[in-house]
Amino acid sequence: MYTVHIDFRKRLGKVKDTLKQEGVDVLVGTRLKTVTHVCGAFCPWRSAVVIPAEGEIQLVPPSMDANRLLQESWLDNVVGYGRFTMMETVIRRIKELDLETSTIGFETGSSAYLPEGYMSVSEYQELVRAFPEARIVSSTHIIDRLTMVKEEAEIRLMRKAAAVCDYAHEEVRKALRVGMTEKQIAGIAEKVMRDAGSEFAWTFTGGQEIASGYRSWTGACTPATDKLVQWGEFVVLDLHAMYGLMLGDVSHNAIMGTPSDEQKQLIEAYTQTCNYLVQQMKPGNTLGQVSRECRKFVVDNGWGRIIRGFGHGIGHMGHEWYPTVTDFEIPYVSEPDYVLEPNYMQVIALTANQPGVGGLRLERPLVITEDSNELLSKMPFEPWIIER
Repeated sequence: MYTVHIDFRKRLGKVKDTLKQEGVDVLVGTRLKTVTHVCGAFCPWRSAVVIPAEGEIQLVPPSMDANRLLQESWLDNVVGYGRFTMMETVIRRIKELDLETSTIGFETGSSAYLPEGYMSVSEYQELVRAFPEARIVSSTHIIDRLTMVKEEAEIRLMRKAAAVCDYAHEEVRKALRVGMTEKQIAGIAEKVMRDAGSEFAWTFTGGQEIASGYRSWTGACTPATDKLVQWGEFVVLDLHAMYGLMLGDVSHNAIMGTPSDEQKQLIEAYTQTCNYLVQQMKPGNTLGQVSRECRKFVVDNGWGRIIRGFGHGIGHMGHEWYPTVTDFEIPYVSEPDYVLEPNYMQVIALTANQPGVGGLRLERPLVITEDSNELLSKMPFEPWIIER
């Protein structure tokens, strides 16, 4: 295991400082993103963290997972729930902190990311009933803002996670043949990544996403199926590793045999747009600018109905999707006015889909540097041509 030190006390200190600046006395963090960020351990079950601006943080997982998290997280205060509900346990902790009449922050919103972990309506109502004199406010933006720019340790771990994905892609390239099923391809990739240190097939869309032929141009996240790979088809290879809780996400493409003229044109549109997108991801640009420039590029080239994108957020387990690379504001999803700065990380992403011809997908983690950017995956943009 590649060892990287993360200063969790310093990380927690930043959260507490922000709570004080925002006038929030205690944050009830229920999102997977928030729980992972502050506890530094794998939390697959519904959990919460109670973070006071002054006082000790408490992690509240299911009781069956409490002993493991006491060992694997850096926290000493881990209280499992079972006899009491998660929110009953959270409420007890807030009372222990004597914060019944304080300002309590909670996390709400909407997201395309299914396991986001926003507080449910019933949980919110339970909190309100317990503290009728408290001021209960939405504080979703606090962790979102604190995780936009990555720590150096996170970047090193993401570089490793991307390298694991790259290695799996190369092994898939060696094995890829006509007649294989998408599931077989996914299995090869998963074993290789596990052998290389991946901790979890983290994506909720089916582990390793493999799509061939007509399934390659749907544009959606698709789990591998029993479909057989055929001659003349594009194969989308979207692989996911987790290393040190960081989520490697690298999508590459192959074509089985010599591409047709139409397929060559699609490949050219795709590769040109990939390169243009990278050029736009530079410090000083906003996410909205990147989106507008890339959309103008594809429209001016006549690819506006084929190419969509242009990126989503990424980080540790639970941190996916926010913010997307979009030039209009969607609450809890996009932040078009955000100015790119060093150590900001994005998965640049786009699809080039032409029904009857094929589909291509790009996903590569990219980090902004002082004067440019770094692609953490070293895979080429051009699809592999597989002649077997």
